[in-house]
Amino acid sequence: MSHNQISLSAGEWQVMERLWEQSPRTLMELVRELSPATGWHKSTIVTMVGRLEAKGAVTYQEGGRARLYSPTISRNQAALQETESLLHRIYQGSVGTMVNTLADGRGLSEQDLAELAAILEKARGERT
Repeated sequence: MSHNQISLSAGEWQVMERLWEQSPRTLMELVRELSPATGWHKSTIVTMVGRLEAKGAVTYQEGGRARLYSPTISRNQAALQETESLLHRIYQGSVGTMVNTLADGRGLSEQDLAELAAILEKARGERT
């Protein structure tokens, strides 16, 4: 499976966030971090890590007594894939429609507008 086809559930994002913060990590390290914050049992985390491995989002190396898990994709790669999926699924690929929906729904602050202007200016500069 190629990296641009990996789709993460909300729970899997939480596991990946821990691995992006620091890796490699053992399953028990992930359990110690995630259980108090999520209420998940060890078996739930083991299942999620297994799913992430099957999707190709994580890999492991055999450690001394435990496998050491690391992400195979960056947070930016995963975020881009999720954003493109949302854009096509909900907004038929139209960035303008997505931004318009955000502007109508929650309004855009002066900071939001400044950030968008900077993004557009950068995009224009990269095309010339």
